[in-house]
Amino acid sequence: MVSKQTPEPVDADGFHDRGNRYSRVGSFEAAIADYTSAIEMDSGFAEAYYNRGYSYFELGVYEEAISDFSKAIEIDSNDARYYGQRSLAYLFTDQLDLAQWDEEKCEELRSGG
Repeated sequence: MVSKQTPEPVDADGFHDRGNRYSRVGSFEAAIADYTSAIEMDSGFAEAYYNRGYSYFELGVYEEAISDFSKAIEIDSNDARYYGQRSLAYLFTDQLDLAQWDEEKCEELRSGG
């Protein structure tokens, strides 16, 4: 049986999409590599930073996760998910004041405030 090999991505969106597929099946290291490629091609790709941060979070690499969530927030400060996920990472690193601030910001954005 011959399997079709998926062509290598050629742009940031392609790497991001493949990273998402890896992430969905729990292949977080492969996802991180693809998100990194997407970021290298487009340094303003907030969603790639967010998703790479989420993959780091899933692996328990919280400081890297926080760094990526922070970069996503720097690029797009109006996405509540970025603050919500960073809040969880802060909780796991015992940075409770920062976690509380992010959770409040997340709720504010979700409520349209």
